[in-house]
Amino acid sequence: MAPLPDKEFRTAYHDHIRRDVLPYVPKTGGQLLDLGGGIGATAAEIRSRNLVDRVGVADLVDNSGSPLALDYCYQANLEEPGLVSKIVAEQGKMQMVLALDILEHLLDPWAMARQLSDALDDGGYMVASIPNIRNYRALLPLVTRNRWDYKDAGILDRTHLRFFTKPSAIDLIAQTGLNIKQVAPSQSGGGKIKLFRTLTLGMLNSFTDRQYIIVAQKV
Repeated sequence: MAPLPDKEFRTAYHDHIRRDVLPYVPKTGGQLLDLGGGIGATAAEIRSRNLVDRVGVADLVDNSGSPLALDYCYQANLEEPGLVSKIVAEQGKMQMVLALDILEHLLDPWAMARQLSDALDDGGYMVASIPNIRNYRALLPLVTRNRWDYKDAGILDRTHLRFFTKPSAIDLIAQTGLNIKQVAPSQSGGGKIKLFRTLTLGMLNSFTDRQYIIVAQKV
């Protein structure tokens, strides 16, 4: 598994490339929809690597002026009824959809995951990243100081509406009927966390997993 950067999720929320996700993106050709992908930096990077042919983004922010020459873009509330089906009607079925740190921001991520699954062509892939609420950064303040303080970014992002652990994150994607192909954790912290993972023989890794990258295929 490729190493993942140890930093908060949203260092530059709308315009950074999710390089931690790139090692898990399969080559599918065809077209990609990045749900909540900001100006499309990650989608454009995936296209530049010849993993897909066309890329587009749907996001609440206005990405029509993106300097990345996206093939299509939609500005809308992501839970607007019929948005995903409208995109498919206009652009065609997708060979890949990205849902990177976006499902936890939605009122009904289960319904959105099913819509994204329906948007996929047979054999297409969904790549999702979902924060892990079992992480020590959320649990230690709760246990030791009775604190649950929301922040501007990260696991306790104040705009998160839903919270997931590894099993529930997997269930979120699996309930769509997609075949789970890979689940890759990313860890929090630096040298001390690595030492902790080593000394505990990996048995407590879920407390230092920052998020889970889930790759699933429509079969």
